[in-house]
Amino acid sequence: MGELEGMVAVVTGAGSGIGRAGAQLFAQEGAQVVVAELRRDRGESVASEIMDSGGDAIAIEVDVRDRESVVTLVSSTVHRFGRIDVFFHNAMDVPFVNEHDRAAMDLDETTWLAIIDLVLTGTFLCTKYVGRQMRAQSSGSIVLTATVDALVAQPGFDAYTAAKGGVVAMTRSVAAALAPHGVRVNAIAPGFVDTEPQRAWLEQPGNRETIERLHLLGIAEPRDVAQFALFLASHRSRMMTGGVYPVDAGYTAFKGGPDISAAVKANDDD
Repeated sequence: MGELEGMVAVVTGAGSGIGRAGAQLFAQEGAQVVVAELRRDRGESVASEIMDSGGDAIAIEVDVRDRESVVTLVSSTVHRFGRIDVFFHNAMDVPFVNEHDRAAMDLDETTWLAIIDLVLTGTFLCTKYVGRQMRAQSSGSIVLTATVDALVAQPGFDAYTAAKGGVVAMTRSVAAALAPHGVRVNAIAPGFVDTEPQRAWLEQPGNRETIERLHLLGIAEPRDVAQFALFLASHRSRMMTGGVYPVDAGYTAFKGGPDISAAVKANDDD
């Protein structure tokens, strides 16, 4: 029996990357999965892949920036399956962030608003309406996706880091509000992940080597993050809420760059 047998899981941003890996893994572990995706074709493709593999999934088009769209996602899921046991939130526009985000001094206000709207307001709307459903049923696990860039400085991505920093703070405060109702809220903070939107950049000369040097264990695959999301979704993590957990291949564990210790030891020998 799978870890999510009999559960209903909603995964946003499930058309690619970490969301897709999460939707597939949750289905493998027995969940009925709602593939929530802005691009209908991608969502239906992932749902079909799950069904072809013997799982149970439906695709629902959703724009997490739009209140009515999120309300429809929740109501349609409950109408079809009766409840929501797991919510894994991944909606993101990586190419837009990579191409348009800047340091605050050089950041266009429209870019700031667009990223805040998608990342932070989108998380708020999903958490609000999924949280209401889970509060009413007195159970559930919400797993949000933050980033290590909200935990350590990342120059040149000030809108993204601010928005994800809000997700980190919201994780803790919503967890405190929902704990009395039997609902857990946690966040994952991935490091660099080899997703489809990042692959073109990784394939440029020198980029993969640069990123690998910043991660003690190399570059993670989407399924590596999805595995931890599965843990947070399952009963194995029943005593965990309000946590923000790096799944970052050691990115936040050390200071990258020159090996200062070797130089210090050389001076001591003198």
